[in-house]
Amino acid sequence: LKKCMSLEESLSMVQWEQTISACPTRNLTVDGQFSPWSPWTPCTHTDGSAVGSCLCRTRSCDSPAPQCGGWPCTGPSVEITNCSRNGGWTPWTSWSPCSTTCGIGFQVRQRSCSNPTPRHGGRVCVGQNREERYCNEHLLCPPHVFWTGWGPWERCTAQCGGGIQARHRTCENGPDCAGCNVEYQPCNTNPCPELKKTTPWTPWTPVNISDNGGHYEQRFRYTCKARLPDPNLLEVGRQRIEMRYCSSDGTSGCSTDGLSGDFLRAGRYSAHTVNGAWSAWTSWSQCSRDCSRGIRNRKRMCNNPEPKYGGLPCLGPSLEYQECNVLPCPGNVPAPM
Repeated sequence: LKKCMSLEESLSMVQWEQTISACPTRNLTVDGQFSPWSPWTPCTHTDGSAVGSCLCRTRSCDSPAPQCGGWPCTGPSVEITNCSRNGGWTPWTSWSPCSTTCGIGFQVRQRSCSNPTPRHGGRVCVGQNREERYCNEHLLCPPHVFWTGWGPWERCTAQCGGGIQARHRTCENGPDCAGCNVEYQPCNTNPCPELKKTTPWTPWTPVNISDNGGHYEQRFRYTCKARLPDPNLLEVGRQRIEMRYCSSDGTSGCSTDGLSGDFLRAGRYSAHTVNGAWSAWTSWSQCSRDCSRGIRNRKRMCNNPEPKYGGLPCLGPSLEYQECNVLPCPGNVPAPM
């Protein structure tokens, strides 16, 4: 049975009754708990503009659900893994500098499949990751300049006493090779044979000195030596002077004083050149060992004749070596195999 009541009666609340069957209890709150994860199942996932295949699993906040003011579940309700992603190319790099400054070369540019990198079965990038192109094909190179090999050493400027010899090379295809076209080295540094020459004494000649009615006389001679490639060019000379006193009445002979001398520089002396020649070889010397391979030698000298007055020295070795007593020593013979 329903009863209609007026608006005034409804607003006065006099007709309402409240029946309370039970009071709510605050200590019966229940916090929410997740259910176990579901098995992994295939799913799709959108990452920006790309859609990939993934594996997904879910769980619900119903074990139990939160009640009477209990806390809701904390954590994700969905997990996604192993999402496939197709690879994409990065932009091309700039072209590298040309590999040559002239003549045909090449340039390179590159890209990589990392925008994004393919993963979990995604497709790899299709195409080349490197491109090459020719460059400077119309820029001709000037002719290549280079040195030829060194020529033979020229003849030494001196036969002894130290000289200089040179060798040359040529710059091909132009004058711009780096370095020198001539090279020098010392040569024939062995000392020159010494030339020594003494002149005869000059006749006695009076000097403008008188003493106790007598007078003095003097005479000269010169001793010169050279150690030069050309012995005709004297290096040092020594003037020797001898004086004597002679009485005017002739009752006694002339008495001679001691020698005196001064060094003189230079001068010339002409002599006929004599080229050197070897003497015969000496006998072989005693072997340096009695067995197991020793050495012996023999000598010769450039004195048959010696080079003089700028003559040429002897050519070839002055000493020869030869193996001797090559048989092994007793007790050192290797055992037969």
